[in-house]
Amino acid sequence: MRSKIWNEMVNIKYGEIYLSKYSGLQRTLKKSFNILTLVLSISGILGWKFFENYVWIAFVLIAIMQLFNLIENEIVRSDKEVAKISKLKMQYTKYFHKLEMLWTEYHFERITEKKATDQYFKLRKKFWVNIEKLDSKLNIKRYEKIMRKTEKETKHYIKKYHNYE
Repeated sequence: MRSKIWNEMVNIKYGEIYLSKYSGLQRTLKKSFNILTLVLSISGILGWKFFENYVWIAFVLIAIMQLFNLIENEIVRSDKEVAKISKLKMQYTKYFHKLEMLWTEYHFERITEKKATDQYFKLRKKFWVNIEKLDSKLNIKRYEKIMRKTEKETKHYIKKYHNYE
């Protein structure tokens, strides 16, 4: 049971950190797309007089802007989806805190293995169903770069707060 609680706690911490980084990436992408769309719009409007002999350039800028608007939802999450990702991250955080408290109680032998087992499965039943339901709806993509950073931060957290030796 000891390793089950520990592994669940570490995995949930990893998920919490990953979701935080993922939602930050999505917010950054959304801002970048909005700025790029604004720049293309302004350049088309302000450049109209300059490009009046080259109307095709203005049309190309407008076409590029429309293309960005079409593919934005394929690349960048909507504000509503980012809010759902934040909600999922909060569920991970709540679950992690409960697991961490259970782990500490069990590790320092303040509760028995039977009680730890009962509490673990109650927590899992309470949190995991909601987490899985929301996670499967969101279809969070895995990015190697974020995964490496998340792995490093998770190890750092575990070493910093759970190094009892």
